[in-house]
Amino acid sequence: MATKTKKKTTDWALAPAPESTDHVKINAQYELFINGKWQKPKSGKYFDTINPANEKVLARVAEAGEADVDAAVKAARKAYDTVWSRMPASERAKYIYRIARLLQEKAREFAVIESMDGGKAI
Repeated sequence: MATKTKKKTTDWALAPAPESTDHVKINAQYELFINGKWQKPKSGKYFDTINPANEKVLARVAEAGEADVDAAVKAARKAYDTVWSRMPASERAKYIYRIARLLQEKAREFAVIESMDGGKAI
């Protein structure tokens, strides 16, 4: 006696997979880092980064204008001429390592906000 086996089917319909911000702190506003401190843009301009899935604002981000870029370059040049270029490589490495660690600590925040801004869940 032959038995019939019921063929299993899989529902391949896609369901939304929204990223949640519950597990990461996203600041309401981000400023510019110039000359060792966070600063508001000289123009006062910000742009919203928006989650296209729900059209909600994720954060406001400072928009660097020409004056801000000039200030950042001037600060970098001054730091290089007065301190950085005279510092031993081993000492510079400590600063670079610390910056890398700070970026690493913020990696999840950056990944979430960037993926949500682009409409792609992680």
